[in-house]
Amino acid sequence: MEELWQLYDKQGRAISSKGATKDDVFNNGLLHSSSHVWIWRARENQREILLQQRASDKHIWPNRFDTSAAGHIDLDEKPLDAAIREIAEEIGLTIVGDELNLFCVHRTYLKAENGSIENEFQWLYSLELTNKTDFVLQPTEVKSLKWIPLEQFKAENKSEQYLPHGELYYNTVVSAIESAE
Repeated sequence: MEELWQLYDKQGRAISSKGATKDDVFNNGLLHSSSHVWIWRARENQREILLQQRASDKHIWPNRFDTSAAGHIDLDEKPLDAAIREIAEEIGLTIVGDELNLFCVHRTYLKAENGSIENEFQWLYSLELTNKTDFVLQPTEVKSLKWIPLEQFKAENKSEQYLPHGELYYNTVVSAIESAE
């Protein structure tokens, strides 16, 4: 059975028991949702952010750098549960919900190079890591991970190497990480 993604109304509410396939969502621009987790750490008087390089064979934006872990919300799944699931699936990290800090629900409409349409609400979470962590990458999703200083991320997130989330999105991420305690 093909996976169904949860559909949403224009106010950001899940439409009860209404889902669509990935192809239907991308081809028809159906309003759906995703959870994005931005992982950061404090290192030597600066903050670093963990970036994921998307796998080479991803349907949209292959090889681009993006959030630490992210994914679409499955039918009848809550955004927080999707965030926890995606972290475990993509980078092998097991966490509990209260470790995540929801800092924004961002509305976006992006058209990928292949014509796919991302018409979605994005639930943005931050997660601070305080211990050395070994990640286990899901090769079909993640090509690599890298830590970079937040200042470097601020300077280069508009480049072609990043997924084109836009200035408002990236400024919101930076602000959330800079103000996190």
